[in-house]
Amino acid sequence: MKILGYARVSSREQAENSHALEQQIERLKSAGATEILFDVDSGSRDDRQAFNQMLDLVRTAMVSGVVVTRLDRLTRSVVTLRNALKVFDSSGIPLQAMDDSINTGTAAGKFHLNILGALAEMEVDRLSERVKHGWAHLRDRKVAMNPPFGYAKVDNKHALDHEPFLCLLACPVEPLIDRRKGTIVELPVEWSQAIISNHLIDAFLQHRTLRRTIRWLNETFGIYVHANNNQPGKRMGGRTAQQMFRFSPGGFRDWLTNPVLQGHLCYLRKRENALKGRTQIIPNTHPEHRLITDEEIAAIERILKHNAVVRGYGSTALKYPLSGLVFCGECRGLWYSIKGGRGKNQPGSNYYFQCKNWRTRGCTQKSMIRMEFLEESVIQALQERAAAIAQIASVPPEQQEPVQLKELRQQLLQLEQIPGRNAAIDKAKKQIRVQIEQFSLQQNQKHHLDAGNRELLLTALSDEEYWETLPDKNRQEIYRALIKRIIVKNAQIERIEFNV
Repeated sequence: MKILGYARVSSREQAENSHALEQQIERLKSAGATEILFDVDSGSRDDRQAFNQMLDLVRTAMVSGVVVTRLDRLTRSVVTLRNALKVFDSSGIPLQAMDDSINTGTAAGKFHLNILGALAEMEVDRLSERVKHGWAHLRDRKVAMNPPFGYAKVDNKHALDHEPFLCLLACPVEPLIDRRKGTIVELPVEWSQAIISNHLIDAFLQHRTLRRTIRWLNETFGIYVHANNNQPGKRMGGRTAQQMFRFSPGGFRDWLTNPVLQGHLCYLRKRENALKGRTQIIPNTHPEHRLITDEEIAAIERILKHNAVVRGYGSTALKYPLSGLVFCGECRGLWYSIKGGRGKNQPGSNYYFQCKNWRTRGCTQKSMIRMEFLEESVIQALQERAAAIAQIASVPPEQQEPVQLKELRQQLLQLEQIPGRNAAIDKAKKQIRVQIEQFSLQQNQKHHLDAGNRELLLTALSDEEYWETLPDKNRQEIYRALIKRIIVKNAQIERIEFNV
């Protein structure tokens, strides 16, 4: 019966450049292995394909023995090692580790095997601890890490990358309007990452949807993707861009909302860290290199939040001013727009909203509401809302500090009252001050957004003639900025929920 050899390296670079995998295979053959299985993966993972195939052959007693060069080539996890040993014991198949002088055919060999497995796992844990301490040291020094697209790391700080990045002989895109100056942007021949980043932000504020902006990006720079199925050295499935940067909708959203673009330093930004409150933002570390202003990030977040509710700003279903804002008072489902005839003797069409769930009989609300009647009621409600706000506009709104912010200030006060100097206490005070700055920054952005909406109501919506010449696109933007949702039941407006 055949003797099976198992080899493993951690990365494809080791397999291709250092010839580590080739050396292991040759040694296993010299030890008598007649068949070789290998993985290019971390030894801490237990879902390796060849590793599990080897265990299956042992379970079914299809081999007379298994040979590895070292124990850590088999696994770096004590739990995985013990589970594998149970498979070897129950099958009566011996395991041999050449460099560790281990043979599970003896009791001493099994004991030696467990000791070396524990040492291997301890080394992995120590390496993880060293990496964590290293990152923590960099965060304490406020060192810039992982610069996003458009930035480079200069003297341990984020700085806009103005180095030539891309050359275009022709740019088949309509010119953009500079979002700050209001002038047409002159398209250069040589593009740096900083210039491309500015155009990306301009394009998003103009197109107001992630996918349309990415389409503009791909068409402008000729970016395309291709399938890489069944190519040697490639994983099955997936699509890649040939020697070109590109964004997915999710990646583009993360890039737009990256605090680095706002002039801040950010650590531990991944979703799992954000949910656990570990994300750390240090404000205004490179204000001279910021790409997005406070007003622009407020507008971007407002667009993204609204798009998440109504399936995208540029959706074909959102072609009417109130599309995406009308919801059913019975099932809370979104109401879709439909078109109906005026009758045999009246040319043209009427336009309505109707509950989407009624079409599948998931809701009993069959009744429809005319768009023009609904919009007249909404305009009247906005004018009344503007009048109410005008009465209290002269009184500045009282700023209430969040409970978390009050608690942080109290903790900082208590620490500052402790006499003497202590490194741990100084570090705790520093961290609390950073958290206070983060809360204050978030509150200022929210207050700015609310103030902008109030100003919009006071200056424009209170004028009855304002709506007569206003195009549908402008009405749509105003509705989405000021209205959260419109609840309709039995063809009547049940209530209107405002953002202000």
